[in-house]
Amino acid sequence: MPQIDFYVLPDTSADSHLHYACRLVEKAYTLGMQIYIRSADEAMTEQLDALLWVFRDQSFIPHHREQDTAQPCAVIINHSKAPNHREIMLNLGLDTSPDYADYDRLIEIVSAVSEIKQAGRERFRHYTQQGHKPKHHAVS
Repeated sequence: MPQIDFYVLPDTSADSHLHYACRLVEKAYTLGMQIYIRSADEAMTEQLDALLWVFRDQSFIPHHREQDTAQPCAVIINHSKAPNHREIMLNLGLDTSPDYADYDRLIEIVSAVSEIKQAGRERFRHYTQQGHKPKHHAVS
């Protein structure tokens, strides 16, 4: 059963959850963890791909958009196919991933944007109904 963490942001800007996701990915990456960023769609995948290069002046997080078995990478971003590793999933989709329970840890980021907030509540309810005990982290 995965550890499920919800990070709830007070920010209503459209991209606040993506910037916060980069911070969490950077932290996990520096700890040597493997991260799958499940984006909502191709546009978000492209946005995250670019953002991971520039979100912090002195930082770069190596990543791939697809799993490349010839050149393995700790950070994979896409919206359609989960990688083989099952360490951390950072779900930025509005829905629940069908394979979330296969991961050791699931991270959900919810901003104060109405659509994102409502979808986050539905996912929290879903996990609770499935017997999980998600943790809530209010981010200031």
